[in-house]
Amino acid sequence: MTSQANPSPENRQEATPYLCCKGAAGAIEFYKKAFGASEEQRIVQPDGRVGHAEIRIGGALLMLADEFPEIDFRSPQSLGGSAVMIHLYVAEVDALFSRALGAGAKVKRPIEDQPYGDRDCQLTDPFGHVWILATRTVKEQA
Repeated sequence: MTSQANPSPENRQEATPYLCCKGAAGAIEFYKKAFGASEEQRIVQPDGRVGHAEIRIGGALLMLADEFPEIDFRSPQSLGGSAVMIHLYVAEVDALFSRALGAGAKVKRPIEDQPYGDRDCQLTDPFGHVWILATRTVKEQA
C-alpha cells in the first residue's frame, strides 16, 4: 500500500504570489523595512542573482526572485508596470502606510475610508509592485 503525499508543502497556502524583482536582495530589505517582513529562505545563484526567496508578511507567504530574462521572467520595471496588485489586511493601515512611504514606496491612491467597509490605500514599491493596504473598519455581520 502506498501513501499519498500532501499536494501542498507544510505551512504553505495553496496560492502564493511569486514576485519578479529587479534587485531581489534590495526588495527583500525593502519589504522588511516597509512591511515588517521576515525572510524565510534565500537561494543565491552562482552569478549572484537571487534564484528563489521566501518572505512572510504577517501570515502571508510571498516568493520572489531576481529577473531571469533568459526564461522570460521579468519584473514590472522591465515590463512597464504590473497587472497584479497585492492586497494586505493590517491592524493599522495609517501606520503601515507611513512606514512604507518612509521606506521608499510611492502613493498610488491615498488612504480613504471606502463604502465597502475598509480604510485603504494603494502604494507602488520601489520595484514596481502595487500594494493595497487595508484595515477593515466595519464589524462583520454574523
